[in-house]
Amino acid sequence: MSFSPNPSSSLQPLSIGNVVSAGIRLYRSHFKQYLCLTLQSFLWFLIPIYGWAKAFTINAMISRLAFAELINQPESEKDCRSELNSRIWNFLVTQILVGLMIFGVNLLISILRNIIIGVANQPSIRNPIVSFLVVIVAQLGGYIAYLWFYARVFLPELPMAVENTLDAGQAIARSWELTKGNVWRLQAIIFVASLITIPLVVIAGIPFIIAMISISTIIVTNPDAMTNPAILNSFFLSIIIGIVLMLLVNAIINPFWQAIKAVIYYDLRARREGLGLQLRDRKI
Repeated sequence: MSFSPNPSSSLQPLSIGNVVSAGIRLYRSHFKQYLCLTLQSFLWFLIPIYGWAKAFTINAMISRLAFAELINQPESEKDCRSELNSRIWNFLVTQILVGLMIFGVNLLISILRNIIIGVANQPSIRNPIVSFLVVIVAQLGGYIAYLWFYARVFLPELPMAVENTLDAGQAIARSWELTKGNVWRLQAIIFVASLITIPLVVIAGIPFIIAMISISTIIVTNPDAMTNPAILNSFFLSIIIGIVLMLLVNAIINPFWQAIKAVIYYDLRARREGLGLQLRDRKI
């Protein structure tokens, strides 16, 4: 699908709440299709290199299909897959580059933060309040810097999937361009959407928490009990249940986030480029 907005449509940038609401509607109305695609991506991810490329491509498919719904130009899964499969290596390279960039920024932030904290903790600084405030500011500043950078590289698979002619570097640059001036608004959207998904992640993590607390208690109170097969079986069963739950939760929330990304991409293009994009009047 080549992107060709309807020039007669009115420009309607979305509020933070509308972005999340539109993502939820897309997710609910296409849940089965998006879930099946997500499960396919999970299976492909078990195969190194080529499977990873396929998995990233399928995730981009979900966002592209969602974006097509938003602009009232629905696309078949077959056509979308055919279009994107010719560029699967671009999606892999994009994710690798973004991962390396995030790692590099995290490393730089960590180094700078440790230098600042180290200086603040020097014996020559005799005021503990000043040292404490410096540490807090360094920690908070590092976290804010990471969030700012993360927001700038949040969407590269969307331009690559929708605009068709971009390579990995151009897709990352396109994400950087679209998010300019909208970083904190984007973070607010991510925060609101996270409020929906975090409870599911917490629930899935309960077996891990129970297993860790139980095994720690046993080790402290009665180390010999670790040789008991029944205790070991219970521990490993809790771990297995936790892994299964985590996989299920990720399968459920992944298409939601891909839909949210599609709506964010729609909104950023509308805001920055004045495209005549308009959400469907009917429920998506």
